[in-house]
Amino acid sequence: MKLVLIVVLAGLMQAARAFAPPSGIGSLPAATALACGYLLLTGFLLGAAFKRIGLPKLTGYLFAGIVTGPNVLGLVSHEQVANLQIFNGVAIALIALTAGSEMHFRSLRPIMRTIGWVSLIAVTGTSLLLWLAAWLLRDMLPFLSAGSELQVVAVCAVLGVVMGAKSPAVVVALRDETDADGPMVRTVLSSVVLSDLVVILLFALVSTWARSTFGQSVDAAETASTLAWEILGSAGVGVLVGVLIALYLRFVKGGALFVLAVAFLVAEIGRRLDFDPLLVALSAGIFIRNATNAAQRLLSETESAAFPVYIAFFAVTGAGVHLDALVTLGLPAAILVALRGVGLYFGTDLASRVAKAPEVFRRYGGFGLMPQAGLALALAILFKKNFPDLGEDASALIFGIVALNEMIAPVLFRLALIRSGEAGKLRRGDAPDLDGSQIPDGPPPELQPPEMEPSSFADAPRP
Repeated sequence: MKLVLIVVLAGLMQAARAFAPPSGIGSLPAATALACGYLLLTGFLLGAAFKRIGLPKLTGYLFAGIVTGPNVLGLVSHEQVANLQIFNGVAIALIALTAGSEMHFRSLRPIMRTIGWVSLIAVTGTSLLLWLAAWLLRDMLPFLSAGSELQVVAVCAVLGVVMGAKSPAVVVALRDETDADGPMVRTVLSSVVLSDLVVILLFALVSTWARSTFGQSVDAAETASTLAWEILGSAGVGVLVGVLIALYLRFVKGGALFVLAVAFLVAEIGRRLDFDPLLVALSAGIFIRNATNAAQRLLSETESAAFPVYIAFFAVTGAGVHLDALVTLGLPAAILVALRGVGLYFGTDLASRVAKAPEVFRRYGGFGLMPQAGLALALAILFKKNFPDLGEDASALIFGIVALNEMIAPVLFRLALIRSGEAGKLRRGDAPDLDGSQIPDGPPPELQPPEMEPSSFADAPRP
């Protein structure tokens, strides 16, 4: 029945496109709204169908976007996909808010050693591996043929950093879909979020160096001030956003739409002020989790508001996949994807041994670092903007790598969640804490209100 509905929706969408008015005032906004509704319905149905055959629902969302997008059936145009990119920032903000709300510093203390070694060995080491691999494959990458040796090395360094980007969105979506909880998935989520912060910082530094090799003037003081504004400014604004959300949730009943509106403002206004939505929302979530007692309510409100946003986010991401990149640069893209997966898996294994991490994380944690989505696409766009002389092939390579990882990595991570035994633990309520004890609900004990003694016989509990 779901497949029948998908076919019917496709027919209705084609009919709507056939009878649409010619281009003019208001035609594109109306078409964009129609495309948004169509992607939501098709993504939801295809995600449910994929779940029936044992695949992640988000793979169905991505596949819906790929098939209906401008590169296959063309039911959704390039212009509509561009207009729907607003879901990227909103989804990233919601996901970062969720991830930050689960980062209880006291609970994370036992795994900080593991996260540090994963960031150093698996994340940074894989970026170095991809840097070397891109340089060795330079003869297969036509956009590197015209540059000097130093320029080729610098561009390959930027490519290595961009290809190292992770996806907290995929980790959160698959965790929620499989009701997974436990040491592995919690360590993976924290590692992915913090490693993306490392990737953002490395990209800013390496791309600045690479631009200087092309003769572009680079002011060290200006670069430092820009980084300070983006990182420290984003964190400071995030704390203010966290205070605002906590106050609203304390005094107002029902906050799903408010949280969604805040995510929208963080994504749109923050981007225009050169703040990073990921850092802003992450800082807000961390503040709420560790300094207030509103974390559990924030998580429940965010969950109810985020579901349609996630569907639209992954569907739009799929619609924006450049399949032509897989045709022109398919072989080097496949080699780099394979090396990336090998580097992350064995890097996580080595980091786990050094940090004496739990066996379950050592065996399956690397799969959680493999997915890519929003940040990788954003860095690909920045790469294209920073190096316009390299042509379309440079960004096409990155888009092709992201496309392959989007289709393969979520399936592998879902299988890892099941094989690790952590899938379904949240539903059963037996998820262990990171140090082996049960995870406490709500804020830290020092932030919880003390239990009050019964003031009278009427207030006392009945036998």
